[in-house]
Amino acid sequence: MLLPLFLVTILISGGLGTPVRSRPQYQTDDYYTHEEIQDYLKGLAKSYTRHVKLTNVGKTYENRNLTTITISNGDGRKHKNVIFIDAGFHAREWLTHTAALNIIDKLVVSYEENKQLLQDYDWVILPLVNADGYTYSRSGKKFTNETITCSCPCAGDLEIKCWRKNREPNKQGCTGTDLNRNFGHGWGKGDASSNPCEITYKGHSKFSASESQAVRRVLLDLASSGRGVLYLSIHSPVGEIFYPWGAEAIKAENYKEHEEVVQAGIDAMAKANFQFPSIYKQGPLYGLYPTGGTSRRSTRAVPHGQPDTDKPFGWTGLVVG
Repeated sequence: MLLPLFLVTILISGGLGTPVRSRPQYQTDDYYTHEEIQDYLKGLAKSYTRHVKLTNVGKTYENRNLTTITISNGDGRKHKNVIFIDAGFHAREWLTHTAALNIIDKLVVSYEENKQLLQDYDWVILPLVNADGYTYSRSGKKFTNETITCSCPCAGDLEIKCWRKNREPNKQGCTGTDLNRNFGHGWGKGDASSNPCEITYKGHSKFSASESQAVRRVLLDLASSGRGVLYLSIHSPVGEIFYPWGAEAIKAENYKEHEEVVQAGIDAMAKANFQFPSIYKQGPLYGLYPTGGTSRRSTRAVPHGQPDTDKPFGWTGLVVG
């Protein structure tokens, strides 16, 4: 049975009876480190015990925890549908995990203002997929008022700040796999490299990276339970919202649903009181460029205990950027 799950990749250019003094405050004056993200999530879990649950879904190559936060309204209803969001696949896209943390803050700390979003849905959010790569990208010289361009071959400090892959060593003395080329569906097709030294290196096999394995486990669990209805994957290179397919120029069977969901999101952003007007566009991912092995794929549900498949899920996928 196919699930009406929307796979969304987002590319982006409180109350609850808790005393104010004990609430973790999300700071927006700087980017959080991986450790600070972990501390913030732990603070929320401690302060909002009825509404927040943390789960370690895996570890990175350098042994950092990959932690999801599950957010509910605490009404005790079981088997609610779930919206799953992840961010930070690419190390240099710092804005993505910041966007994910902002969503978490709005759903938990600013619950009273947004409680309608939790009435019929639980939210599961993995705010930083590529913790090792992100930590490495922060290890360069301190930012000043510089403009950074990562479209050219990088060296020295620029190479560090523009780092994209994870940090697991591979062949030819190079480091890292592009986690968003390491998934099963369309693996190796389109803009995916077999050269371990390239920034789009697909890995030596499907799901060879521990980080992509962790995301796969979450997706399969939601698919097999029948609870997953929307998957948002946040990236930050362009101001567009994409949906399947990406590996080849084929429209998803339910692409009309994707278009409707995406347009509803674009309309909502246009009506919001943002500092800058929303200029988001939409389309199938292959319209940007064909890319295989990405997380934004639709696949059928797989029973617990059975191996994963690289066949498409029955979810609708969007990428917002």
